[in-house]
Amino acid sequence: MRKTVVAGLAVTTLIGGLAGRLSATPTIRHLRRQNDELAEQVRSDRLTGVLSRAGLEQAYTASNDRGRFVIVVDLDTFKAVNDEHGHPAGDRVLSALGARLADLAARHQGWAGRLGGDEFALILADCTASEALQIATHAVAAIITENRTGSVQVGGSAGIAYATRTTSWSDALTDADIALYQAKQRGTVTLFEPGMTYPQPPAPRRRARDLRATN
Repeated sequence: MRKTVVAGLAVTTLIGGLAGRLSATPTIRHLRRQNDELAEQVRSDRLTGVLSRAGLEQAYTASNDRGRFVIVVDLDTFKAVNDEHGHPAGDRVLSALGARLADLAARHQGWAGRLGGDEFALILADCTASEALQIATHAVAAIITENRTGSVQVGGSAGIAYATRTTSWSDALTDADIALYQAKQRGTVTLFEPGMTYPQPPAPRRRARDLRATN
């Protein structure tokens, strides 16, 4: 009799454990799905659909088995768009630029992302310097959007840096950023060269950014 009771308790415990695991499975799956969604949100920019800054860094690290070009793009008169036409108009411009860069990245087996504000980047692992210059020139061609306040046309600037397999993301981004500021002064897409530095005195955009960083 005692053996029967013990056996019954063992079976009950086993069934209870299985039932607990089965009931927990949907919860675990739900949590995993939520974690995956949160991770995707971190990797993606919600407004434009391209990669976020974190997503760009991941893509750069994933391509470190070869050299690649990093192109940094920003809009030249974006603040005026927000001031004169409103932030929804600015969002449409950013979305249009994101879509253009995503298309260029897809056509050239690369990655497109938004660094922040109106600054974007392309990572291209399979192209030459000449091709990178052509792609960057296409990236900064004027964007035209239609809004209730009228037509908006915005151009951009681009700086390019070549990164070897051992170049860190931070160094590649800095070189491309230096080339970007040189491009703003020269009025043309610029490829970073060794010894190139930020323009002196700093470009107005850089001065404004530095002031924001110290406030």
